[in-house]
Amino acid sequence: MAIMIRLQSHATVILLMIVSCSAIPLAQHDHRLDLIPINISVPPVVLVPGIGGSIMSDVSSGVRVWIRLYEADTYFERFMWGKFNASSMKLEPFPGQPLVAPVLSGYGLDGIRNLDPSVRWPIYDYVAYFDAMIQELESQGWIHGISLFGVPWDWRQSMCWTPTLDRLEDALRAARERNNGRKVALVSHSMGALVVKCFMARRPEFFQEAVETWISIAAPHQGASAKIFMEFLQGYNLGNIVIGAEAAKVLSLEAPAVYELLPQENFEWQEQPYIALQWKNGTRQVYGETGGTTGYDIPIRNSLVDHKMTLPWSGETLPEPFNEDCWELSQGTRREIFEVEHPPNLRFYNIYGTNQATPNGLEFTDVGDWRDLSNLKYSTTLTDGDGTVSVESASNHGLNASKTLGVNADHMSILMKSDTLDFVLQALYGRI
Repeated sequence: MAIMIRLQSHATVILLMIVSCSAIPLAQHDHRLDLIPINISVPPVVLVPGIGGSIMSDVSSGVRVWIRLYEADTYFERFMWGKFNASSMKLEPFPGQPLVAPVLSGYGLDGIRNLDPSVRWPIYDYVAYFDAMIQELESQGWIHGISLFGVPWDWRQSMCWTPTLDRLEDALRAARERNNGRKVALVSHSMGALVVKCFMARRPEFFQEAVETWISIAAPHQGASAKIFMEFLQGYNLGNIVIGAEAAKVLSLEAPAVYELLPQENFEWQEQPYIALQWKNGTRQVYGETGGTTGYDIPIRNSLVDHKMTLPWSGETLPEPFNEDCWELSQGTRREIFEVEHPPNLRFYNIYGTNQATPNGLEFTDVGDWRDLSNLKYSTTLTDGDGTVSVESASNHGLNASKTLGVNADHMSILMKSDTLDFVLQALYGRI
């Protein structure tokens, strides 16, 4: 991989960075390489974001609809909602509803760098996402479209959705072609790791051929924490503080990716995520493992029997219960990634967040009816993690890690912590 060396002249550095923004077809000689005085043998990098971590825009107008902090609910409901189609196995827009897609410009980096470019301090850290890591890699010489790529994806769809896996394969091919066939390093955040595992499971030969290093950051390898239960029962806005809980819930019930974040039932938990109900008649029931009479899907399913969505553009009200087709799809894909094996010669590194209060159980009291769960106040039991993913889930990846690192950070800020950035560079340079 070609590495740009930082020169003494500040103006020269700026010139090199501006030149690196142009798009050059693979078949042509890239004259940016002529500006680089030496080559260092480090891999090209492909970044894979997690759920909610790709900018989504209206295909026809280019208007950004996710993430935005202004008029957020209006755009979210009008553009991001949809209906899961069991035949096509994907969330689709309603008739007449605009089509949205991830932003792919800048070799995939524009759509994952800063999720709302209009936002400035003091809430910049909330949307900055991969920005700090991209800046760090740029400062070390990685160049957009030559040695640095991103893979935005429609995070409403399944983690194993074919167009997402195709986009990841395209990025890996481009990175290899521009680096004389050199194998690639993947850096994933959160659910991006599950996308990578789907790719490993479904395209194992190509993965072995194309990837030498994978760095997983804050991954819900065994599912998310009890926050995912909250998403189904009362709505959870994926951290976007201006999205209403009900608006988020409507999307979540039709989005396969959300079902795929439920706790892995094949895993032997030390601290099983659970939902506990204290009924008005004095009975207490705890719902944890899936598949039995006490599976966590039981209270979720029963609480949603009468749930409805109201389409803001027409006022039409539609039933929206627990989506059994999404559930069935997620059962298969989660089993698929649980069974994936470590590819030969892969160097795998795992980074996870610690020392943040992370919900592990939901405790409801004074429950009279299942439907009460949609609005009853609840308490949480806590475990160690990054606030979203428990240490137990993030550290039990099922692979052979060359090295792991726990970082005192929450689920989003972990991407910009110096400990994380230093570890990533050490892994890319092959020093750990």
